[in-house]
Amino acid sequence: MGQGRRALVALLSIAVVIVLAMAIDEGLEVAGAATKMGRALWAEDVGDQAKIALGGGPDSSDGDAAVSLAGEQTGIEAVPPWFEEELFSLGGAKSVRVSGGGGVVGFSCAHSTESEFSQIEGELTRKGWVESETGIEGCSVFVKEGGVCLWAMVSCVPMGEGSSVVVQCAISED
Repeated sequence: MGQGRRALVALLSIAVVIVLAMAIDEGLEVAGAATKMGRALWAEDVGDQAKIALGGGPDSSDGDAAVSLAGEQTGIEAVPPWFEEELFSLGGAKSVRVSGGGGVVGFSCAHSTESEFSQIEGELTRKGWVESETGIEGCSVFVKEGGVCLWAMVSCVPMGEGSSVVVQCAISED
């Protein structure tokens, strides 16, 4: 399977996770989630698909315009305080989007997919997270005991000159 095809498969997986998580967390109608997924699938390239999946439009250079989802917040200030403490630093993150009280965080960065994923993976490991590979390049699930966040799926895909990163978390009820 070629690198472009793998990236597309990873992006589509991410888009499905984002749309379904937000649909569940925010009570969106299934038809609305299906429409959003359809827009992402019909976009012309991977960068446009990532922008749509993260809530922007294909004509939005920073991913901050168009197709906003219910309950979604934008900007680094929307990221819950526990995120960087428990997971990893968002230094250099652009076009930050947060939904589900921090349960889904997406952003873009200027680093290559391999570099960004490696940096995130290293920081999570240093903080006691245990990785479980998914079989998709640039996508793993991490677990740990205790804290606000107990499980996190991190996925990095190429987007233009940089990368798009989506983190979906299972947040402790305690």
